[in-house]
Amino acid sequence: MNPSLLWMFILLAISIIIILLCFKAGIFGSGRKSSINKRKTKEEEQPKSNCPICNSPLYKGEKVISRVYKGSDDKDQFCTILGCPHCYPKPEPGVNRVCPVCHKTIPLNGHLDAHLFLRDTGKRHVHITGCTECYKKK
Repeated sequence: MNPSLLWMFILLAISIIIILLCFKAGIFGSGRKSSINKRKTKEEEQPKSNCPICNSPLYKGEKVISRVYKGSDDKDQFCTILGCPHCYPKPEPGVNRVCPVCHKTIPLNGHLDAHLFLRDTGKRHVHITGCTECYKKK
């Protein structure tokens, strides 16, 4: 076999191995993965709802911290809402904890009082009746 032909086969084999490793590492790709990843991040960036206390947008995985108390009626339960990760247990800078009923500032040890209604469709509805500041005796 010709030595120059042997070196050409070795160079071709090394090039194929390098190209396969680049595909496996994701350096070369069809571009499809990046568009799928961009779509997922755009969906995750859209807020699902807002916190009733500080009105901060809640993204996927962020939940409002609340306590539901069992009562005699399963369709109407009393609950307290403490806040979201942005305003409870320690508020982020610039975040104000405000009651949607009386519009007073809710202290860190305060909460919202609410009724949780369980509908026949399985959805939940919350009716906020006030906060700890609303019910203080004057």
